[in-house]
Amino acid sequence: MKKLFNLKNVKVEVKVFTFKCTLLVWALTTVLYGCKKDKKEDGGTDVPEEVVDNVIEPLTKKIMDNTTVIGTFISDETGSVTAGINITRLAFLRKDKLPVRIFIMEVDMKTPKLEIQAMAPYNDYINGLQRLSEMCRDNELPGTNIVAAVNGDTFSTTGAPTSLFYINNRVYYGTVATGRTFFAAMKDGTIVIGGKDTKGVERPVDKAQIKNAVGGNQWLVDNNIKATLTDATISARTAIGYNANKVIYAIVVDGSQATYSNGLTLVDLRDIMAALGTKDAVNLDGASSSTLVAKDLTKGTWNVLNKPALALNAERLIGNGLGFILKN
Repeated sequence: MKKLFNLKNVKVEVKVFTFKCTLLVWALTTVLYGCKKDKKEDGGTDVPEEVVDNVIEPLTKKIMDNTTVIGTFISDETGSVTAGINITRLAFLRKDKLPVRIFIMEVDMKTPKLEIQAMAPYNDYINGLQRLSEMCRDNELPGTNIVAAVNGDTFSTTGAPTSLFYINNRVYYGTVATGRTFFAAMKDGTIVIGGKDTKGVERPVDKAQIKNAVGGNQWLVDNNIKATLTDATISARTAIGYNANKVIYAIVVDGSQATYSNGLTLVDLRDIMAALGTKDAVNLDGASSSTLVAKDLTKGTWNVLNKPALALNAERLIGNGLGFILKN
């Protein structure tokens, strides 16, 4: 890890400073690119384009080596939330020169005392809507810390989930919607994605053994095979997947902010998940719902790490979330 940003002690002031610095970096990169793109050496060969940050994090390198998503790399850094959870922040320009900012949370579920917990608004059985940071506060149980979380399933205007939803063995919504998937942590600690696969075959998941689950949307990677996708819409995104070694990758992409981050297509998201080595991965709710939070363990509060696509960068009220908990 090149620049260890301590997410346990992250502050809003740091986030604002980082945002301002990022805008400056992108502005400088654009100027440098404009000055250099027609410049050649004496032999007529194009001068290689410089990058702002020449030390590349391992996850970023996988994306650069195995996809065409990144047009111009700008910067990245990786920090630890707690044992078993690291987050990589990556800034780049798409091939069409539009800036993008993504966050990749890598969670090693082999880490002792680290578990998954789905979350409901106000920790209530009744449908509702709540900001993710507040949801973490209200769903945290005695003896545990919800150290990080992402938004979950799409939802109705009342907060009702679209697909399967379980919290700590309790069924909140027991139906998998047509054409939908779900991400689940089982009672024995295994992780699965259920629903019908990309061939239309129902995956054999025993619902009686589900401990926590949130509904998912489109397949991105199905049993190590990239899903066939054609959606070219650029948007903020959230996705989740896992590899054969019980490592989860949760990705949050900022979008709809022209000078900060424009977002990615589902094809881009799929290619990144495949590059990270996921066996299975699905798309979750996106657009202004896309949110990533981490807990400041010294203050007991949750900080939003990304920049949700809403006016004034406020968190959207959402229908459920997926937390990663550390038991005391």
